[in-house]
Amino acid sequence: MTSDANVTRMRLDGAVQHRAGQQFLAGKGYAGEAFPRVHRVEPHGFTSHPVAGGIATVIGARGNRDSLYALGGANPGLVPVLPQGGTAIYDHLGNIVSLVMTELRIVHASRIHLVAPEIILEGEIKLGGPGASRPASAQGTVDTGGFADVTNPATKVWME
Repeated sequence: MTSDANVTRMRLDGAVQHRAGQQFLAGKGYAGEAFPRVHRVEPHGFTSHPVAGGIATVIGARGNRDSLYALGGANPGLVPVLPQGGTAIYDHLGNIVSLVMTELRIVHASRIHLVAPEIILEGEIKLGGPGASRPASAQGTVDTGGFADVTNPATKVWME
């Protein structure tokens, strides 16, 4: 790695080790060199488990092959196509949380589970799809306690 300023790339083989809060990857360089244990740099508050076929940039500290650091590791075949300015968190199964323009979109294969002592939703809620227009609760509806629905937030919930 001396002729390229100690920077190269490697194709990940899928081997990922977690040791003492650090992540180490393995793979092959584009010149055929083997990288059995490269420390992957991750920012605070975020972690991911790269899959085989990912491509990482490898940097050698002080030209020492025992001090290699990997940046990135995305598999080009799994990266979602986004418009300019878009952001996404995704996995290898097609699940995605994306921020595009003025919309936050969550797509998951089977279930979305929100857990918190209190969940606050503000705004109109559309159950069943974007065309929902039938109120789930209408003002004046009398509940089982004999009270009329006057200010119930459910008047902002629409169903198909």
